[in-house]
Formats: sequence, C-alpha cells, structure tokens
Amino acid sequence: MRLTVRAALDAPHRLELFVFFPRGRSGRRRASTALPVLRRCLVGAVLAGLWALTADAPADAVVIRQSEWPLTHFQAEKIWHRSQGQGATVAVIDSGVDAAHPDLEGQVLQGAGFIGDSRDNGQTDISGDSHGTAIAGIIAGTGKANSGNGMTGLALKSKVLPVRVTTNGTAEPTAMAEGIKYAVDHHAQVINISIGMTTPDPLLREAVNYALGKDAVIVAAAGNEGQNGDPAMYPAAFPGVIDVTGTDSGGHFWPVSESGPQSTLAAPATEIYSSNNHGQYVRADGTSYAAGYVSAAAALIRSAFPHLTAGQTIRRLISTAHLPGGGGHDDQYGYGLIDPLAALRTPATIDGSDDNPLLSAHPLGKDTDTSIGWVSGISWGGGAMALTAASAWIVIRRRARSVTKARSVKQTGRPASTPPRGTSHSSGKAGKKKQKSRA
Repeated sequence: MRLTVRAALDAPHRLELFVFFPRGRSGRRRASTALPVLRRCLVGAVLAGLWALTADAPADAVVIRQSEWPLTHFQAEKIWHRSQGQGATVAVIDSGVDAAHPDLEGQVLQGAGFIGDSRDNGQTDISGDSHGTAIAGIIAGTGKANSGNGMTGLALKSKVLPVRVTTNGTAEPTAMAEGIKYAVDHHAQVINISIGMTTPDPLLREAVNYALGKDAVIVAAAGNEGQNGDPAMYPAAFPGVIDVTGTDSGGHFWPVSESGPQSTLAAPATEIYSSNNHGQYVRADGTSYAAGYVSAAAALIRSAFPHLTAGQTIRRLISTAHLPGGGGHDDQYGYGLIDPLAALRTPATIDGSDDNPLLSAHPLGKDTDTSIGWVSGISWGGGAMALTAASAWIVIRRRARSVTKARSVKQTGRPASTPPRGTSHSSGKAGKKKQKSRA
C-alpha cells in the first residue's frame, strides 16, 4: 500500500544567515510517511524551522543580543534574578549542536547520534541549516561572543544534551525513539523535539510514554503547515507532550503555525535570531523556535524548583500562560502565550498533584472558564428551584402511594404492585461516555 507523502513542517519561512556566504537556494524539505511495520523506512520527520535561505547583512551589522525581542517580551532580566537554568539539562533531539560556537562553548554536553555512527557524540551540526544549533542557542546561549552581544538563551546556564537523529531533514522513527530514550536515560529533565511526522508511529509513541514515565517534560513543535491542511504532527500531538504553536512579536497567532485541539502553549516564532553552525547567527521564522523557548522556560522552572515533578512544571506553565480573550483553551494558543516570569513567581498552591495535567480531560480543572460563570450562576439558581419542586413532588407521590396502598389493603388484603426499579429508564452505565485526554 502506498501512502500519500506531504511536507510535514516545511513552510514559506525566511532565513537570513549573518555570515559571509553566497546566497543559497530555497529548500523545502519533504516528509515521508510509512507503515509502522517498516521500521527502517524513512518517515515524515521534518525540521520545524526549515527556511528559504537569503543571505543578508554580515554579522557585525547586527547586534544579536539587542535584536532578541523575545527576551525583552519575557522580561528576561527579571527572570534571571530568579533562575538562569543552572542544574537543568535540556536534550535537543535534532541535527546535532555545534559545541564550538562561541556562544555555546561549555554549554553542550557529550551526547549521541542515532544515524549510523557509533562514535557520534552529537557535538557537531552538519545539517546545512544549523537547525539543532539554532535551537540550542535559544535555550542555552551565553551571549559571550561579540563582546557580550552574542546569542543569549532564555535559560543561559542550563546544559544542552545533543542527540542527533537527522542531518538532512528526515529521520527514521527508530532513530527518534532511541534518541528520546537515550535523553531520558542520561538525565535530561526537559526534551526539545523540533521535528515531527504526520503519522503517530507506535515506536515513537512508546518512546514518548517511556520518557513521560521517567518524569521528563517533553516539548515539541506544532509544525508550519497551518496554511496547507494543518495536519496534526507527532510527537507534538501525543498525549502528555507540550504542543507548541507560534506567535509574532505582537503576541498575535502566526498563521503559518499549525494548531488544533491538541495545542498546548504558544511562544515566539517569527523574526528569531539564533546561532548557526559556522560560529555566526541566523534570523528565521518557525515553530521550532517557539518550542525552544518553551523548553527553556521549563528548564528555568526545573532549576528553581527541583522538587517539582514534570507534571507540576507543566501545570505552572499552562496555568500562568496568557490566553487572549480569556477562557480555558484555544486551538491557536492552546492554554496561552507562555509567561516564564509568572511561572516562576506563582505560589506553590498552584502546583497541584504530581500527575501530568496534559493526560487529564481537564488540565486546568473543570471550573476554569470564567466566560461561562454567569451561565453557571443561572444554571445553579434554576437547579435549586428544580430541586425544591422535585422534592415537593416526591413528597406528594409518596403520600399518594401510601393512600393507594392503604386502600388496596383494605379492599383486597394485599398491597398494590409496583414495577421493578429501573425498568423504565436506561442503565446509568449505558449513558456514560469516556472522556478523552488531550490529542
């Protein structure tokens, strides 16, 4: 059987390489899908931030640090008084990370590769689009290059565990699954996956479940096919995973971003500066970067509150996110645009149970949508009136039955017969429906 192949996460993005290289060609990576049983077949794993290359200004023409609008938006200076991510490890499941980049020196641990080379430690990035290096810069860049004006990550003192599962925009489900398990087994508290596929491969799902069971926070990009069918992407759409959509600098939903009922959080995805694999920088759009910022936010929380579980970390993120218009959930923003500072400031009363809220039918609780509060009030009042009326009716019925029974005994010597309970109503079990968790 042949399955239709579509681009999973590629979209019309712009990438500007701030390096001294000639103009590149527009490159749209195509994903493939495969039957779960074909373990060695390439599937639709495509980098969420693939871009059309357009060489632009040289590196010294732009001060990267001053151009990182997400840090200004998040009030990074205030965040760093509370947490800088120290002690937290974020695995970047991607194309490897250039450990020699001036802004990533000392930040990249020895990792592993799952594309056929047993000696691979993940500390290089030969992808051609610097995808893994760019994600790592957003998370843990130190900003030390260019006299302190280099790429600065949101969790600048966290460590990156590079796990290479792709070099050319495609990956096998076995490689992705093995990479996720490797990350968990090597103590990554947060796992960033800015690649995905259009089919919920069982190997990948098994690996995700394994990681969730080991108390890891999994963050994945929603994808960039919002204007081309908007397909659900995996692992982002798996239950328990933070599915990240994209916004622009004004906080507006980026229409290229994929979205849907599985969306969890939104984060910056446009005009993003980051590091590349030539010691320089890039500017680009993509939900890959949005996922990077959410992973960094998770690292900040896990650093500041090491006693919290992954589920409690996620609850802080979704409970403090800002959702335009209010309410509990939106297909475009999920539970809202992340606010790392609010997540760090919020009192411990919000932490709740140890469980992952994204595995619940009501991640924020049943009564979180204030927009329907007045309806609830009316319903409560009406319900009270109905209860009073029902109680009166029951009393009247009981009295009537007592009179009928007394008359029957007096006339026949036997009580009047009554139908068995429940014969006129459907079974309570038959009327119940199982509630699905997110995805």
